[in-house]
Amino acid sequence: MAKERRKATTIMPSYKPFEKTLIDKGIKKQELRDNLGISPATFSKMNKNGYIALDVIAVMVEYLDCDIKDVVEFVPISKQP
Repeated sequence: MAKERRKATTIMPSYKPFEKTLIDKGIKKQELRDNLGISPATFSKMNKNGYIALDVIAVMVEYLDCDIKDVVEFVPISKQP
């Protein structure tokens, strides 16, 4: 039987930079859904600071013409609300 993959225990993703980038660029999440085909479930995961696929982050970075740090950052779990 395959060994279960280890998961991060001290850090987690935060999408606060994403929210700021959208505001700065005057873009709404609905525009990303419509133009990139990103599902509502993905945004739900992001609202809960969950993990999303790297290819989704890549198309966001490309569309928003920004760096990955403008979409996601990793923060210590203890600093999350």
